[in-house]
Amino acid sequence: MDTKALKKQMGAAIAMVLVAAVALGSATFAWFVTNSKVDATTSTISAQSNAAYMTIANGTTGANAVDTTSVKTEVTTKPLYPATYGEQDATKKGTWMTGFGTTLDDGTLSGSLVECKDPTGTANAGSTAAALAGDYILQQDYNISSKGQNLTGLQVEKVTVAKDSTSNSELAKALRVLVTNADGTAWVVYGQKADSADYECKLSSDTSNAATVSLGDVTAKLDTAVHVYLYYEGKDARVTTRNLQDNKLTATAKATVFFTATADNK
Repeated sequence: MDTKALKKQMGAAIAMVLVAAVALGSATFAWFVTNSKVDATTSTISAQSNAAYMTIANGTTGANAVDTTSVKTEVTTKPLYPATYGEQDATKKGTWMTGFGTTLDDGTLSGSLVECKDPTGTANAGSTAAALAGDYILQQDYNISSKGQNLTGLQVEKVTVAKDSTSNSELAKALRVLVTNADGTAWVVYGQKADSADYECKLSSDTSNAATVSLGDVTAKLDTAVHVYLYYEGKDARVTTRNLQDNKLTATAKATVFFTATADNK
């Protein structure tokens, strides 16, 4: 392949997630009245590459030492509290926050949001570490490497969600997918559009919330880590206490995150 063609070629990785759903709600905004959890049942997470020079592995290291272009991880059920990373009004973008609804059927935020806390008090409130410890988010890690070609501008190209044909759940509306670089300084959040099943960038570390956030470069024979987080956006109308009590939670969807990076010229 000549250098011009190689420069135009995009390396792509895919992370697939099967999660549980919060079904049908009617509130304008939705938070639980009580401190309740929703089961996020994830069966597998996989990643793959469509570029010969690009390798992928589970975890934060190891891609440089393998030839694999596809990996899969088995994940157990994870109960989660609803949270927001900046979509709810009066929140701090990039800070994990949570709150309570008004009544069983009215999920409108009652009072003010508070920063998600680590039950042990170890992590700073509102941090990703605190959200993990407090069961607000689910984390999976991947790392990407190259066998000989450096890659620049690693970013999320798109997120898609394929709903289980046997499910009537609408988790897709409440599900959020946060993807970050290794240290969490560059990130993007995807969620479903209000008027369609397509996913769009809801928030990002960019000041204008642009989707084209660089997660870093991929250096040949070195590993570049990325983190994928799943959570339920508390602002979404499906996240209500009544739905939780009625057990309207079913496994529904595979969320696919596409990463792209541009090959450098030698």
